[in-house]
Amino acid sequence: MHIGTAWRRLFRIVLCGLLLATGMAPSVMAETVGEGLDAYRVGDFERARQIWQELADDGDAAAQFNLGTLYDSGEGVEQDSARAAELWAAAADQGLLVATHNLALMELEQAAGDPARLEAARARLEQAAVSGLPRATYTLGKMYLLGVGVPQDVDRALELLRQAAETGLPRAEYNMGKIYRDGQGVEADPVAAADWFGRAALHGHPGAQDHYARRLAAGEGIAADPVAALGFALLAARQDYPDALAMAEDLKQKLGIMQVVAAVRFADSFVPARPSAAASQ
Repeated sequence: MHIGTAWRRLFRIVLCGLLLATGMAPSVMAETVGEGLDAYRVGDFERARQIWQELADDGDAAAQFNLGTLYDSGEGVEQDSARAAELWAAAADQGLLVATHNLALMELEQAAGDPARLEAARARLEQAAVSGLPRATYTLGKMYLLGVGVPQDVDRALELLRQAAETGLPRAEYNMGKIYRDGQGVEADPVAAADWFGRAALHGHPGAQDHYARRLAAGEGIAADPVAALGFALLAARQDYPDALAMAEDLKQKLGIMQVVAAVRFADSFVPARPSAAASQ
């Protein structure tokens, strides 16, 4: 199994903002880290680098984490995985769990079957999971589910994935839906599958929105509701989820104009539910 940079990048910008909101008291330094994030969001990577470099040199963990992200992705700087790892390690040494998680993902990406690096990744994930980082619990669960760096253990995987999902981590909720859909380590259960897909859909996960829409359309594991199905299909399509637009167009053909209007209004007004504070880290 190859766990590439796309998986790590999925969380980074959100994480930077939430660090400021949940991990740091309001201060001049916090505001400055936020200014770096503002610059990043508008594509001014050089400005973001300058702000975070100065703060990172002063030992600010959030700035070290953010600067490591720039070096890992090559945005505004020459891509340098080794430098990214150094910065994340410095932030992790100060107790920043998301940095520990990113280091573990980097180990998994670069391990190439090396047992020592796989074990190092597992150990980092265990550390972050025990300390309360749901995404680390999720990643560890995937390792056990797929047998990556550890003996495959579906029971242990389900325990970990459920634990992460119960915090409201959308990716974990989505995977629980697939597990119950496919009967992977459990008895297939369309009701449970629809429930988990629904939770992740409300948290904004595009794949879950697509899967939930299909179940609402077919009445699979949940009462049929073609209007809600169209609404969630539109949400998935707006995030470019494959085949969601085709599903939405097909559903429109089966509905009256006022039903279509209601579904569009739902999609236009949709705001993803916020997961728990722990899942947002």
